[in-house]
Amino acid sequence: MAKIRRSSLKELVSKNSGYILLILGIILTFFSISYRTYRSRVLSFKGNITETVIKQYAKPIRIEIPDLKIDLPVEEGGIQEGIWSVSEKGATHLNISENPGGNGNIVIYGHNKNKLLGPIRWIKNETVIKIFSEDGSEYDYKVTERVEVKPTELSYVLPKNEETLTLYTCTGFADSKRLVVVAKRI
Repeated sequence: MAKIRRSSLKELVSKNSGYILLILGIILTFFSISYRTYRSRVLSFKGNITETVIKQYAKPIRIEIPDLKIDLPVEEGGIQEGIWSVSEKGATHLNISENPGGNGNIVIYGHNKNKLLGPIRWIKNETVIKIFSEDGSEYDYKVTERVEVKPTELSYVLPKNEETLTLYTCTGFADSKRLVVVAKRI
C-alpha cells in the first residue's frame, strides 16, 4: 500500500508541477514584497516632526561607545512620507535634528544588529558616548536614561532646549518598539 501512495504522489506532483511552481512563486513574491515594506518602515516613528533647527555646528560623522565596542560612521538621513531613512553600514543622524555642540536634541539611530546599534540594549547609565563631527571636534555625552517606547511616542525625538543626545534602535517582538537612550553633554 505504501508503494501505491508514493507512486500516486509522484504522479500528482509531476502532473501539477507547473501549478505548484506558480503557487510557490506567488507565495515567495508576496513574502518578498512584505519584507521590503516591513524593512522600509523599521526604525520609523509614527507621527510628524514639523520643527527643524537652525544649525551652527558641523554634522556628526562618527559615533563611538567604548564600553560596548561600538565605533560606527554616521550618515545623514531624513524622513520622507513618514519613513525614516536608515544606513545599512552605520548609524544615521536625523537631518532635522541638532548637530553636536548645538543647544538641542541630536537624534542618531540605527538597526538593531550586533555590528550596528544593537549592543545599546546593554548600555548603562553613566556610560560615555563620543560623537565626532566633520570639523574634527569631539563631543562626549553621559547616559542618563534608557527606555522602551512605542513608535507613537515622539517626545524623545522632538527638539529640546538643551544639548541632548538621543540614540535609538528597534526592540521588542517584530521590532514593534523603540529602545531609546538619552545622554547629556559632559
